[in-house]
Amino acid sequence: MRTLEPTDLAFFDSAPNTLRVATTIPARPDKVFASFAEPAQWPRWFPLMHRAAWTSGSHQVGAEREVALRLLGKFRERILAFDPGKRFAFTMIGTTSPLADQLAEDYQLSPDGEGTRIDWTLAARPSKIGGPAWLPTRVLMKRVFLRGGKRLEKLLA
Repeated sequence: MRTLEPTDLAFFDSAPNTLRVATTIPARPDKVFASFAEPAQWPRWFPLMHRAAWTSGSHQVGAEREVALRLLGKFRERILAFDPGKRFAFTMIGTTSPLADQLAEDYQLSPDGEGTRIDWTLAARPSKIGGPAWLPTRVLMKRVFLRGGKRLEKLLA
């Protein structure tokens, strides 16, 4: 696994490449966040993910987890924001994927009627190999996120 340069929350506004997608699901923000906070829940709803576990600390900024995604590789992540019911963000600090030199995800939750609006941002500084792959990766990840929202909705129903 190669080391990636960690990011901070400002990276979501300054990254060379970003993808922003939103969806709404009929579950309260605290219930949605609870699913984000437990790595073992992610493979149940996030497409392509087949393994996730805490590796250092848990449930706090600075904690680390490792996840494995079919087709995309393994990732070590460090939590940047852990605000129950509101925000879950992380930076990748290691990966087997050659596509990015910096990578982070941000999930912001807000009440929407009886449900939750999830605003997801994927921020990246692609590697030389990843630059040309950004457009197809962007299309794939948008589909993965929207499909994940549907699966999370069913899981939390």
